[in-house]
Amino acid sequence: MKVGKRILAVASCCVLALCMLAGCQKKASEPAHQDGTLEVSDSVQTAKAETEPFYVMVVGNDSRTGTVEITKPEYSDGTGRSDVLMLVRVDPKTYKVSLISVPRDTCTEYNGQKMKLNEVYHVGGVKELEKEVAKLTGVTPKYYMDMDFVQFEKFVDQLGGVTANVPINMQLVDIVSGDKIALNAGTQELNGPEALVLARSRKQYANDLDACRQIQDRQLVQVGIEQVAADPLNAALHVQALIDNCDTDWATANLIETVKVFAQNADKITFVSGTGPYQGDIDPDINLWLADRDEATWAKIISTVEAGGDPETIVASPNVAAA
Repeated sequence: MKVGKRILAVASCCVLALCMLAGCQKKASEPAHQDGTLEVSDSVQTAKAETEPFYVMVVGNDSRTGTVEITKPEYSDGTGRSDVLMLVRVDPKTYKVSLISVPRDTCTEYNGQKMKLNEVYHVGGVKELEKEVAKLTGVTPKYYMDMDFVQFEKFVDQLGGVTANVPINMQLVDIVSGDKIALNAGTQELNGPEALVLARSRKQYANDLDACRQIQDRQLVQVGIEQVAADPLNAALHVQALIDNCDTDWATANLIETVKVFAQNADKITFVSGTGPYQGDIDPDINLWLADRDEATWAKIISTVEAGGDPETIVASPNVAAA
């Protein structure tokens, strides 16, 4: 019995590959023990692991609910935009995880109106965003995961912080507390508010602002995996924290069963990371900066990823040091 619980604890760490910046408010039914293992219920034991490659749409939304900015008129309804947006391809056959940023500023027409892709989340919700992402990329996500600012900070703090590389000096007001936070360049331990500063900061770059930020966001996903993998006895407690701080349509039992299979093949797991087209200009119709809509390039990215290749060979991310 101890062996089975230890395997499940190790398995749980892999879920962070799917949603360091997004997640789920559906509660896990499996209680966690003090030693960090999960008590496996019958529903988990009979759950089905994914066996074919699939995509998860990961969203970090900018809802001001619970923040110091909720009183501003433009944010008072609590509805956010999908400022962090990724497609995560998970391949249960090769154990490869691909993280692909979908630029939030991509030109989109929704209900007859031209807008940024992240505005679809604001006016239509996560399921409508999912449809628009499918139109753009040719990929229909099987699941979505969604997290806001407050949930992100709580999750990172419950995780015990994360160790990440801050590419350049940056500072930003913590949107939850209102405190100003400054980070020096270099690898360091970050608490929840500090990690959110890294996840949000973009205006310190001279060029390709949001594309640079998305590199930071993809990094946070990967360091989360590495950190929890180094602490298998507490992995289940970390996953419980994640589940308590996010929203998803992926059944908890099936998710756990899937990551359990991945953990049993942990030495085979690999990652690739990249972005979709992010170049653009001010659009004269709506007077906003829009990233060019390029379905043909997206088709090349997806076909490359599905063939096991590197999306950076199709669209190279900006050089953060030079940006």
